Amino acid sequence: MNSVEINSEHLKKSHVFSTSNLLFKHQDLKETCKNVGEIFKPHLLKTDIKDSEFSATMHHVKTGLLSLSRLEYGADVHIEPDYLDDFYLIQIPIQGYAEIEYATQKFISYTRVASIISPDLPLKMRWKKDAPQLMLKINQSDFLHHVQQHLPHYENTPIFNPKLDFSTLGGSYFLQLMTTLIDALSIKNHPLHHPIALKQFESSLFTALLYGQDNDALNVITRYQDKPVSPHFIKRTECYMREHLHEPLNIEILAKHAGVSTRTLFSGFKNFLGMTPMTYLKELRLEQAYQELKKNEYLSVTDIAYKWGFTHLGRFSQEYKRRYGELPSSTHRSHQVNQMLYLS
Repeated sequence: MNSVEINSEHLKKSHVFSTSNLLFKHQDLKETCKNVGEIFKPHLLKTDIKDSEFSATMHHVKTGLLSLSRLEYGADVHIEPDYLDDFYLIQIPIQGYAEIEYATQKFISYTRVASIISPDLPLKMRWKKDAPQLMLKINQSDFLHHVQQHLPHYENTPIFNPKLDFSTLGGSYFLQLMTTLIDALSIKNHPLHHPIALKQFESSLFTALLYGQDNDALNVITRYQDKPVSPHFIKRTECYMREHLHEPLNIEILAKHAGVSTRTLFSGFKNFLGMTPMTYLKELRLEQAYQELKKNEYLSVTDIAYKWGFTHLGRFSQEYKRRYGELPSSTHRSHQVNQMLYLS
């Protein structure tokens, strides 16, 4: 079994969708169409069976900028939303398949090939009976804002190749991120619920789509020539990082503050400091974690790591030992021992 099949099975068995986020369980076609339309947009919904034989179930969760749904029909249905207007929709069949007619393209979407629908082209679909889909809704304005951090003068709505193939490197990485999101939503105290971690995750997800799935904005980015960054902008970004370490920061926010594109900021940090902006930010936060481990006896190592945005404790320990020559638990323990000796 390959990684795509494993992740698809993982999504199928996830406990994130439960009675607590069940939006509806209907046997009424019109009511189903109305409720689905309230989450996405008004559309036509048709089926060839009797109304008494129809059924549908939908769950819905929203976190940060991301809106996640699970929708299943108990009959073959024809869905005609036409243009999505103001959002992107990524649909991942958990089992079964759907027929997608998007602009001039027609293809079958199944567990290995999802569909990514851009707002400005017409859409028709035929979903098979008992073929639930995981649906990620991304507002057009949020994604365009992200694109403009990488390409400041781009003003169009990026249009994607609608076939999101999980066997490609870009598709596989996106599926991994989706699996991470599902896991996070399933666990109450998962680190991804921290605002810093969630902001960085959203940025990673948008970047995975922008650079991993063929689209017209990516074609422009490859032709874009950045202007050189002076050390003034790098120093300004350094100061901004230090003053906002507790806040959710990503490369896009930093580039906007510097007044340059993300590629320009990235190149500037590499040229002048020998590391990427996010690596530099991580080093600053690592220093803060170190200082707190030496001084704060009331917080655990885990609490301090999460406080400074380190959500993977294993990697935090590795990075910490690389820089300070010991594990964070050793620093913390030494401080506690010193405190006991001081008080005795």
